[in-house]
Amino acid sequence: MSNDNPLLSTIEAAAKKHSTEASRHKMLHRSLWGASSIISVLVAIATAFDFSLLNFPSKNIATFFAIILPMVTSYIVLRSPEKLWIHEINIRNQLLDLHTELNLLIKRNAQYDPAAFEQRYFAIMTTANKKWIEIKEG
Repeated sequence: MSNDNPLLSTIEAAAKKHSTEASRHKMLHRSLWGASSIISVLVAIATAFDFSLLNFPSKNIATFFAIILPMVTSYIVLRSPEKLWIHEINIRNQLLDLHTELNLLIKRNAQYDPAAFEQRYFAIMTTANKKWIEIKEG
């Protein structure tokens, strides 16, 4: 049915795009969080135990990981994948709600104002863009 109505198709495509972006940000967030956790554990192990790995003393290994950890952490803060993930899910849900509402009206052959739905779509997208900029600017 979406293929017959350009507005339905547009809303559906935007929802899919936001869903894809949400998945990317979710994966990035979880990967970075996992990496920072593993690096923290490696710092603790290398600090607590005296050993050599490939002729590098544990003190040097701990120092290396202690340098890497703030880099990963700062990337998490600067990139804000968790906030972007939540934002993208929110926008996707708003678009899916709009899509469902319009689709039901079309299937019931009910009277509706396409311009009103276009305005609502543009309002969602404008709000999404503003929020995205806010998140990126911190």
